Amino acid sequence: MGQNPTVPVYRGEIQTRNLGMAVEAWGFDGKAVWGESGELVCLKPIPCQPTHFWNDENGSKYHKAYFSTFPGVWAHGDYCKINPKTGGIVMLGRSDGTLNPNGVRFGSSEIYNIVEAFEEVSDSLCVPQYNADGEERVILFLKMAPGIPFSPDLVSRIRGAIRKALSARHVPALLLETKDIPYTISGKKVEVAVKQVIAGREVSQRGAFSNPDSLDLYKNIPELQNF
Repeated sequence: MGQNPTVPVYRGEIQTRNLGMAVEAWGFDGKAVWGESGELVCLKPIPCQPTHFWNDENGSKYHKAYFSTFPGVWAHGDYCKINPKTGGIVMLGRSDGTLNPNGVRFGSSEIYNIVEAFEEVSDSLCVPQYNADGEERVILFLKMAPGIPFSPDLVSRIRGAIRKALSARHVPALLLETKDIPYTISGKKVEVAVKQVIAGREVSQRGAFSNPDSLDLYKNIPELQNF
């Protein structure tokens, strides 16, 4: 997306999609959405598209980075909203598992690899939360194994394990218990939807989830207010 001197400027919007860029915003079901948040995708080859990564002989890293979300369709890892009236675009931040609190960039999978080694935890979800100034903090939700209570001792041990394996700056700001974690029908953990919910936005494509009611667990959590 970029500027275009032949069309009007609207406050808060990038003017237009560039020539040669078949850009759309897609919901979790792989269908285009207009006037609401969606995954930024390109439906056709991109003029500036890289062809491969260094040290990725079989192309697996390249495929995972751009084509694993929607097979055969470039997903850029960003969330955007396209105004159907103006054609303008609003960028809404990363849609993948990339976290960047205090300038430390890492993936949610780095946290999962540590946390899910704890037998007390049956599943976990790591998402960012942003305040009005654009500051980011990381929230880690834990789904406990059957019969195991959520406890300050467990929180302390998980914090210590993350600090030891990664660094103190990787430790999530908050660790909270959750009863369920949303997954798509195809079995993919959905961080983006929870990020939307804790930001106060609605998730419209609930039919794409195997357990859509789980999204309601993340609404109006007291510990996440007034950040």
